[in-house]
Amino acid sequence: MARRMGTTAWLLDTFEGFNPDDLRGVGANQKMQFTDTSLDAVRALVGEPNVRYVKGYFPDSAAQMPERLSFSLVHVDCDLYAPMLQALEYFYDRMLPGGYLIIHDYASLAWQGAEQAVDEFFADKPEAPIPLTDGCGSVVVRKARPPGRQSNWLMQQRCGLLTGNWVGAGNGRLSKLLGEGWSAAEEWGVWGIGPSHRLNLYLNQAPAGALRVDFNVAAALVGSRKRQMVDVLAGDRVLATWEFTPHQNRGERAVLVPADAAVPGPWGFPVIPLEFRPHSVAPVNTLAPDRTDDRALGLALIALRREDPS
Repeated sequence: MARRMGTTAWLLDTFEGFNPDDLRGVGANQKMQFTDTSLDAVRALVGEPNVRYVKGYFPDSAAQMPERLSFSLVHVDCDLYAPMLQALEYFYDRMLPGGYLIIHDYASLAWQGAEQAVDEFFADKPEAPIPLTDGCGSVVVRKARPPGRQSNWLMQQRCGLLTGNWVGAGNGRLSKLLGEGWSAAEEWGVWGIGPSHRLNLYLNQAPAGALRVDFNVAAALVGSRKRQMVDVLAGDRVLATWEFTPHQNRGERAVLVPADAAVPGPWGFPVIPLEFRPHSVAPVNTLAPDRTDDRALGLALIALRREDPS
């Protein structure tokens, strides 16, 4: 998952079993376990890309990690009271609001230390462990988000979709930005349908100047339609008119959006509403009688990119 998302998975372990010093107190009746492994064995199984291995006794081993790391998903499986409590103390404050903390063995009835550590740690926290339906008594805790604009999870998702990198429209990846006038997303991207397709660009802050937005687009040139013109609007202003011909169809096209095109959006986030208006609108099976598609295909959106206003 980290490789697909372009982020980093941190794997922390002794890679040689329990630390004998933790087999005390509520864990005194447990035996030394999990010595049948090694860092080399795990590395060979998991691989190197997007993975950082941290070997040692936690939390001392955390010194090998950058101090200002934050986490969106943490899985804790320490079994014993002391390492479990220390892991919760370290990761809880570094969890992003809305992030998930998964804790193994809490309700397994086999590791009393894990249960006791979790109960004690969350006794004064706003969150509570929620049981999962696995066979190991795991629970999940979602880090609470304080009230306020910056903790709005949905809007942060929308704002964070486009930050200078191309994002494909296939398989619904841009569905949170699409308004009226689009068909269901396909693997390659999404078709605009009818005379108007609306798209909203959500921003964390109002842009200080004009914003460049790049599109990878195409038009449905079928049957009697040999040419298509599409107007790109922000509000009532036409920002660009794109021409599509058989010799210049699918490709990258850009539009420069004035800063004053941003309007107040939901929960105080500025939004730039864009609209695409094809000049020629007719069902495919009307343009080409040999086709069965009865949709009035307009602009095909394959990918989108906008510059970061910050």
